[in-house]
Amino acid sequence: MTHGERRNWYKLDNAAKVYPVAQNGSWNPMFRLTAVMCDIVDEQALQQAVNETAPRFPSMFVCLKAGFFWYYLEQIRGPFKIEPDAMNVCAPISKGAPLLRVRHHANRISIEVHHSVTDGHGGMTLLKTILAQYVRIKYGINVPCEHDILDIHEAPKRTEAADSFMEFSRMSVLPKRGEPVAYKLNGTRLHTGFMRITTGVMDTEDLLSLSRSKGVTITEFCVATLVNAAYKLQLLEGKKQRPIKVSVPVDLRKYYKTETLRNFSQYINTGIDPQYGEFTFDEILSQVHYYLRLMMTEKNLNARISKNVSDEINIFVRLAPLVLKNAVVFAEYMRNGERLFTMPFSNMGRTELPAEMARFVDRFDFILHTARAIACEASAISYNGRLSISFSSATEESHMERLFFTSLVKQGVHVRIESNVLFD
Repeated sequence: MTHGERRNWYKLDNAAKVYPVAQNGSWNPMFRLTAVMCDIVDEQALQQAVNETAPRFPSMFVCLKAGFFWYYLEQIRGPFKIEPDAMNVCAPISKGAPLLRVRHHANRISIEVHHSVTDGHGGMTLLKTILAQYVRIKYGINVPCEHDILDIHEAPKRTEAADSFMEFSRMSVLPKRGEPVAYKLNGTRLHTGFMRITTGVMDTEDLLSLSRSKGVTITEFCVATLVNAAYKLQLLEGKKQRPIKVSVPVDLRKYYKTETLRNFSQYINTGIDPQYGEFTFDEILSQVHYYLRLMMTEKNLNARISKNVSDEINIFVRLAPLVLKNAVVFAEYMRNGERLFTMPFSNMGRTELPAEMARFVDRFDFILHTARAIACEASAISYNGRLSISFSSATEESHMERLFFTSLVKQGVHVRIESNVLFD
C-alpha cells in the first residue's frame, strides 16, 4: 500500500461481533492451522511467500479498532513479519496488533487467526495459498490455483469480504436460544496464557471403517465418544448431573453458494441429559446421530442465523453506543454462550492439495484455543489418508484426552500421540 493511500476497513460479520466483547487481556478467541512439511522450512522463502500473498487477502491482514457504534477491522500498514513458533500456542494478541500470525519451526508452518477475522474455511484458504506460493518460490514448481488456493495475481473480490449471514438470512423464523446449563470439565488450571496440546494421529480409514460399522459419520462418532467420556467424568465427581453437550460447528457454505472468506458457520449443541437415566455408548451415539441429522438442515440453520441477524439489525442495538452494546452483548454471551455446552468439536474434514505440491506436505493439524469457561476443546482434520485429532486444554489433567484416545485404541484404531508436554 503506497503512502497516502486510504487503508481498507471492514465491518465485523454477524458471528464476529461477540468476539471482541468476550475476550480479555489473557484470552483471545483464536484457532491455529499447521502444515507439517516434509522438509525444514526456508524462512526467507516463507517470508517472501507471505509478502506476495498478503495483498490478495486484505480482510485478513488486519487489526481490531473500536468505533463509536461498532468494532471494525482495519487493514494493517507496512510489512507483515513472520515469527518463530513458541510454546504458548495462540497467545493473546496485544491491542492494535495484527489479528493474524504466521509462525514457523523446523518443518512446520502455522497460522494463528483471531475468530473475528474468519473461520476455519477462510483460514485454510489463506494457509493453502501461502503454501502454494512457498512451494513455487522454494522448489520452482508451478502450482495450479485449485482446491481453494487463490490466484495471488488476481484482485481481491468484494464477495470474499461479504457478510453472508446478512445475505442469506430470511428472517421468517426467530427461535429462542434457551438451553439448560451444561456440565463443565474440571481440573487444575495451567498458568495464564499456556495451553496443553495433545494430538492423536491415525489412519483415516481405520476410524472411517469403525464409524461406518455403526452407521454414523466420523464427526458423529467422535462427538459421541467425547460425550461418553464427559459422562464418565461427571459420574466420578458424584455431584449434580447436568446435561453433557458437545458444540459442533456447521460450515454454512455447504448450504449456500458464497465466496465469503469471513465467518460463515453455525453451531449445534448435541448430547445427553444424565438425569434421564443411565446411558450406554450406543444410546449416546444414536442420540447424537439423529439429533445432528435433524438439526443440520437448511431450514433449521437459517432460522438460527436469522435470530442472530435480527438482534444485530434491531434499531435500538444499532443506535446504541459501543459501550452499551458491549454490556448487552457480553450479558447475552454469558447467558447463552459457553454455559450451554461442555466442549466443542470442530472437524474440518478432508483437505486436499494439487498433486504438484501435495508431496511437500506431510499432514495438517487444526487446534482451537480454549474459551473463557471451557477447559478443553477438540478439533480434527484429515489429509492424505491420515486423521489428526487435537485437544487443547487449560488444565494439568489429561482425563478427557486419555478416555477419548483409549476408547479408539480399544476399538482397533492405532493412534500415535504427540504433545507439547509429557502425556501423563
